Amino acid sequence: MSWRDETPTSVQDDLDLLADQALSAAVHLLEKNGEFYPFAASLDHEGTPEMAAADPGEGEHPSSQAVLDLLYDSAASWRESRRAAAFAAPVETPDGDAVRVELEHRDGGPALALLLPYQRKKFRTTVEFGEVTAAPGDRRVWV
Repeated sequence: MSWRDETPTSVQDDLDLLADQALSAAVHLLEKNGEFYPFAASLDHEGTPEMAAADPGEGEHPSSQAVLDLLYDSAASWRESRRAAAFAAPVETPDGDAVRVELEHRDGGPALALLLPYQRKKFRTTVEFGEVTAAPGDRRVWV
């Protein structure tokens, strides 16, 4: 059974939109810079996407986990004005590098974790992407 079978269409549409926003931004940053720091994306009550970054105050090169932790913590301050959230971060998996996007919606449905594997090619000037996979995720905003 797919998560879509028990999830309202409006929630599916919001999660699909956020997944597209977050994955597209991460792909763009990887292709342009070869890397990216974690970031958040959310939908306000009207469904308008917004992006957010965080600075944990660790200087010019903060750890990705510190940035991600600050994004998770700051979500508590904006969750009442949002209806869906995504957190994107570069991760290392047993199979190599990947973009992880965590998704959740205030109106229910599952929390999801998407993985988009990638490899840097030819002196790190191009990036080759694999297929996106989805798995159950953890709720961080609306728990």
